[in-house]
Amino acid sequence: MRLAGQMRLTTFLGVAGTGLLVAAIAGFGALGWWWVHRPAPAEIPVPVPVVAAPVAAPPPPPPGPVTPPPPSRREVDDVLFSYLGKNLGTDKLKDVTKGKPFKINVYQDSGKPAVNRAKVDLDRDDRWDEKITFDAERITRQVASADDEWYDLTYHWDGAIWVRE
Repeated sequence: MRLAGQMRLTTFLGVAGTGLLVAAIAGFGALGWWWVHRPAPAEIPVPVPVVAAPVAAPPPPPPGPVTPPPPSRREVDDVLFSYLGKNLGTDKLKDVTKGKPFKINVYQDSGKPAVNRAKVDLDRDDRWDEKITFDAERITRQVASADDEWYDLTYHWDGAIWVRE
């Protein structure tokens, strides 16, 4: 049988097969060359566990008499003293400590240039536990120790702590 007039089928298949064989060898050669000369794979960093060095305990305090730390102001006192000397522009501010476990109302009586008194409810039970008076000479704190609005204890602020009268 003849194709395209002059070539036999077996000759055509021989020539085509040889061409395909040469192309395959060239392809595999190129693949082999690439495999030998390919870029090195990127190294994946391996996390190294960090081990903290043991911390030595602080040395014990030297023996001797132990003195208690000086008493500090209460959070209530910080709020109260933040109003010291402030002009409210009104006669009363109610519950200036919303969201706190205690309640404070501050007052500026008529004719006074700034806040001159406050009431404190330490447990928000609607009974005043303390009355504070801001005078020019001293700050006085009256305490209802039975939480009954009968003020039986009196303290004065000495600049650092409340001193009982």
